[in-house]
Amino acid sequence: MVEPEAAPALHDAIQAGRVVSATGPVSSMGRLDCKEASMIALNGLARDADRFVLLSDDEVEDVMPDLADLGLATTPSGGAGLAAALLGKVDLPSDARILVILSEEA
Repeated sequence: MVEPEAAPALHDAIQAGRVVSATGPVSSMGRLDCKEASMIALNGLARDADRFVLLSDDEVEDVMPDLADLGLATTPSGGAGLAAALLGKVDLPSDARILVILSEEA
């Protein structure tokens, strides 16, 4: 699960064991810029998500041209998951296979 550093609502709620509100600035990852998770989302992700990764807007923005060069024209929120993988934000074995869904078209 990837979230902006400016909106770590899920990340922080999982650590706290309850819904919490994030107070960061507006993120360029607009569709991921959620300041408070719903209980339904929190319960499902607490059960199903293996990891929670926080990315800065700068980190995602730096990867966007590389994605475009590969023909993957997406928005910062759409490319956040792939950005996390490309930036090595998740500790994975060298033979890991990653499924990333680009959820938005630029």
